[in-house]
Amino acid sequence: MENKKKVALITGAGGYIGGECAVTLAKEGCAVAVCDINEATVTKTVCRIEENGGTAKGYVMDVTDSKSVDAVVEKIVKDFGRLDISIHVAGGSARVAGPNARYLPLIEQEDYVIDKVLKINLYGAFWVSRAAARVMVKQGEGGRILNFSSLVAYNGLRCCTDYAASKGGVISMTKALAKELGEYGITVNAVAPGVVERPDVPETEYTFKSNFLGKKCLAEDVANLVEFLSSDKARFITGQTYVIDGGRGLAMKASD
Repeated sequence: MENKKKVALITGAGGYIGGECAVTLAKEGCAVAVCDINEATVTKTVCRIEENGGTAKGYVMDVTDSKSVDAVVEKIVKDFGRLDISIHVAGGSARVAGPNARYLPLIEQEDYVIDKVLKINLYGAFWVSRAAARVMVKQGEGGRILNFSSLVAYNGLRCCTDYAASKGGVISMTKALAKELGEYGITVNAVAPGVVERPDVPETEYTFKSNFLGKKCLAEDVANLVEFLSSDKARFITGQTYVIDGGRGLAMKASD
């Protein structure tokens, strides 16, 4: 259907940070395609947006499967008539590999954990960016592509070598893809959060004492950065990775 609103696709939108990004963009007037592998959380985010008067539709997407990504993006374009913004938030460290996965040194880590982390964080960024870029290039009206990296990509983290490598790959991909898509008016950037407070994780002093502002980073802080990079205000910014960590990465051992 024809829709004059900008349409934003957000993966991991059933989660804490992705959900906040979805709600924030909806408040700014975007129609949001809420994508996540968990149907129940997709519905929850769609309801949050609609309760605030926004426009949203939910989609179950497996970002590790290129065919799933392509099919969902095709459905989004059919439903909304276009795609202007693509934001890949879905990701995580060893925990994404299942309840038995553990944070271990590389010499002890199991293949399936490394494989899952790379598939969600890095391959997911490839599949989502590629599918979105194909649509945006065809539309001929530019666009915004954002992928989530992490402060860990810069500093590393013990027992998270797989995670660090996958998020470092996102930074390199951002630079290369920005060069490929610039001629089409499509910007490509990345967001690299530090420690973000989560409602499902017990609060500790670490959430605010590990940065130089002495404050907690909330999902809304990350969402505000995403909103800016998705907007026309960021039209001349591309190939960049924005760290949002309260200065945590300035310390020599900030990630240990």
